Amino acid sequence: MNGEKHYSPQLALGQYHCLHCGVFSKQYWAHIGAEHHWGNDSIIRHATHFQEYLPVEWRMSNCEHCGQKTIWFNDKIIYPKKMIVESPNDDLSADIKSDYVEAAVIYNDSVRASAALLRLALQKLCKQLGEKGENINDDIGNLVKKGLNPQIQKSLDILRITGNNAVHPGEIHVEEDSALVLKLFELINFIAEKMLSEPRDIDSFYSRLPEKSRDAVDKRDGIKQN
Repeated sequence: MNGEKHYSPQLALGQYHCLHCGVFSKQYWAHIGAEHHWGNDSIIRHATHFQEYLPVEWRMSNCEHCGQKTIWFNDKIIYPKKMIVESPNDDLSADIKSDYVEAAVIYNDSVRASAALLRLALQKLCKQLGEKGENINDDIGNLVKKGLNPQIQKSLDILRITGNNAVHPGEIHVEEDSALVLKLFELINFIAEKMLSEPRDIDSFYSRLPEKSRDAVDKRDGIKQN
């Protein structure tokens, strides 16, 4: 990860990372006029007095950097069909990355399905972190007993509770708060960064220290030498 905050496209947002060029850029917005006709052609021809019109919200955002357009229907992106969140953390296992990408690709088609897939990714992430991966709540509790950072615990529980509400009826209606599901992608990567990437980087740097220095540290901390 490069440390740059990723701003996913959202309706009427003034700036975001463009799906076409990937640049964080200003977006110009415009409405597209459209009408929806209820009924089939024969009804409209022979009973026009029953014809109804339903205005629908079509919008277009235009990237200042590349000039490419994104087409929206209500708050969903119709074009282009691309992953709208940052890529999964490199240190996630291959099957977690696959779930993450699938959740990102279907986000605009089904927010609930996207959240449910992220819950599955979380279950697999708990297993990658050394837990059983059978019960997410129990896994988080075990990680807390091992001294889990409170911010990571909260992130795990946000993912768990929101994902559960996407799968089972609950108090959180993800369809009405799609921005919340976008945050879940960020939390997956945040947890991976803190629990997988940073420890790996520290271990790598530490292993490059002179062996005598590492032995002295082990002796100080009472670690038995082989």
